[in-house]
Amino acid sequence: MLLSLPAIFESAWAAEPLQCPQKIAYIDNDAALRRQADDLKALYARIGCPDVAFVGLPGRRGVVAFNAGEVQGELMRLPVVEADYSRPFVRVSPPIVKMTGRLWARSPAQAAAGPVGFVLGVVWQEQQAQTKGDGHGYPSQAEMLQAFSGGLIDRFLAEDTVVAAAVRDGRLAARPTYSGQPLVSAGLHHYLGIEFAAVAAAVTAELERLGQDGGDTTTQ
Repeated sequence: MLLSLPAIFESAWAAEPLQCPQKIAYIDNDAALRRQADDLKALYARIGCPDVAFVGLPGRRGVVAFNAGEVQGELMRLPVVEADYSRPFVRVSPPIVKMTGRLWARSPAQAAAGPVGFVLGVVWQEQQAQTKGDGHGYPSQAEMLQAFSGGLIDRFLAEDTVVAAAVRDGRLAARPTYSGQPLVSAGLHHYLGIEFAAVAAAVTAELERLGQDGGDTTTQ
């Protein structure tokens, strides 16, 4: 069950030094996440934690490292990842970003069958690939898009922002097609170990100050 943290945390961080995390993981095969890591590092500096290191790890490795205490948090994840956490955690309720993910294809006729590309360690893609038949996992988005451009696969799973950036940067010659509703549309949340509840509340307050969607820090 998710519980709202006491409101005292929201003001306590300003009254005394925070116990800051040392390392926060992000999925290193995603250029957009690397940019988000830079943004969140700046936010951490504003709340009094300037020395937090953001380390790039493969998707599944980030979860393992968090559970083992090798990192103290993850930059941002879909809430579906919570089932894989084996230690108490804090979720910052205002999402860092909101994402929409779809099945993309070379043409509408090719959307229904054939090998489907996905990025290893991206939970929603791994889950969807299991329902689509012949899944081909790639270590990074770049390699998956190269496979699509080279004709090795005719369809793949990705977020709208990834496809838009790939077309803009010339990594895709044309925008692929998609059909139907998004497969996933949700916020990506920042996670920390429960011992950093005060930090999570400070991050929440700063996100709200910046005009992000409101929400409470929650624990499990």
